[in-house]
Amino acid sequence: MGKSELLQTAKRLSADAKTWADLSNALFDPNEGLLANAFRSREERAAFVQSEEYRQIRNLLEEAITRTGIVGGAAPTKSGRFVVRLPRSLHAALEREANQEGVSLNQLVVVKLAVQLSDLLDGPPTAQRTPSYARRRRRTT
Repeated sequence: MGKSELLQTAKRLSADAKTWADLSNALFDPNEGLLANAFRSREERAAFVQSEEYRQIRNLLEEAITRTGIVGGAAPTKSGRFVVRLPRSLHAALEREANQEGVSLNQLVVVKLAVQLSDLLDGPPTAQRTPSYARRRRRTT
C-alpha cells in the first residue's frame, strides 16, 4: 500500500471512529493497526514517521481529540472481547467440561460468568435460569 492510499484509508477510519481512542487503536495498534500492517519493519515505520502523510495522519488524530474531547474520547468502543490468561490446568479442565456439555469453551465460560453475575445481583439462580451443567454441579457439591 502506498503512502497516499494509506492516508486515504486513515481518513476513512477517522470518519468512522466514534472516539479518538478508537482511531488511535485503528491506526497505531502494534498487532492490528493500519501502520503496523503497512510497515512491518522498524526501519520502514521510522522512515514513514518523517513523511508528510504521517503528519496528516497525526492531524487526523488531533482533530478527533478536539471533536470527541480528550477525556470523553479516551474510552474506546468496547469490542465485546477480552483475553484472559489461564493456567494450562484450568484451561484443560474448562475444555473437558465444555466437551462433556457439548458446548464451546466460549459458551461455557460466558454462561459461568453470567450465572455468577446473576447470583451477585439477584441472589441464588432459580432452576429455570440455571443451565443444566450448573444444576448438576450444585447438587453434587
